[in-house]
Amino acid sequence: MTGGTPSDPAGGSSSKNSIHGNTGQAVQARDINGDVYVGRRPARPRWWWVIGGLVVLLAGTGAVLVLQPSGPAELRVTADLSANDTEPWGYASADPGFPGPELAARLARPGAAMDSELAHDVRVSGGASLLHQVIRLHLEGPRTGQVVVTDIRAVIRKRLPPLSGALVWSPPQGAEDSAQTLLELDDRFPVLQSAVRDATGNRNFPAGPYFPAHTIPLPAGGTSEVIVTASAAKGAYDFDLAVFSQSGKEIKQTTVDDAGKPFRVSGFPCSGPGQASYRTLYFAQADTTVSREPDPEHFDGVSEC
Repeated sequence: MTGGTPSDPAGGSSSKNSIHGNTGQAVQARDINGDVYVGRRPARPRWWWVIGGLVVLLAGTGAVLVLQPSGPAELRVTADLSANDTEPWGYASADPGFPGPELAARLARPGAAMDSELAHDVRVSGGASLLHQVIRLHLEGPRTGQVVVTDIRAVIRKRLPPLSGALVWSPPQGAEDSAQTLLELDDRFPVLQSAVRDATGNRNFPAGPYFPAHTIPLPAGGTSEVIVTASAAKGAYDFDLAVFSQSGKEIKQTTVDDAGKPFRVSGFPCSGPGQASYRTLYFAQADTTVSREPDPEHFDGVSEC
């Protein structure tokens, strides 16, 4: 091995030795130029030769061979929060400067209480929904096969006392909107519940777990929608939703949030019976402005407190 090789009979310093074999072989050398590999060449699976043959056959025809992945079908889930931007609406923050001078000026204009675009801008500026947040989950099945949605759960990221820095509120004037499912975040283990109306038709109440009594089958490319009303009274919560789906025997989890941020809901920071306390408060007035209250630390008439 110290002499020349077929490619370099003279045995010059530019020669390169390359040895392939099993670890059971003994290798002994005085001078080695290049690399020595001791081990087994990774065997290509048999299907590799089938693919190679197909590529050769198709090359002359100009056809394109597309290999589809054989993995489980994927579920796509998106969240729509636009239902929260219609009257009534309210958003709270730990920051007393919320929602900022530009939005405060817009709130002072007539019609602000009914301005859904303004409500949207207040929400996306960092506010947590007051008491309730409506989340419309749009479920879309893969085009490669059917999946079945088997569960939707809350994933709590943060629990805090109710946010007391600032509140912007255009309160409800009647019954609650109808709901499909309810998620009570104050519960120790929040579970998605079916929603029913009370006898007066003014309020929604939980009527038992929505899953597993229900499942949501999605055929190839099929869509469905689940409306979740998440509620909080005793605290403030940052949370995501985990959607569980089954394809064949495999169960997968898809996490959905608010465009990369957690969903957020807060209750009132109660300071006494019927009273809440904030450092800054904007409240809807009879002239449809949402004006700053002079005594936010003594906000009376709050039925939730």
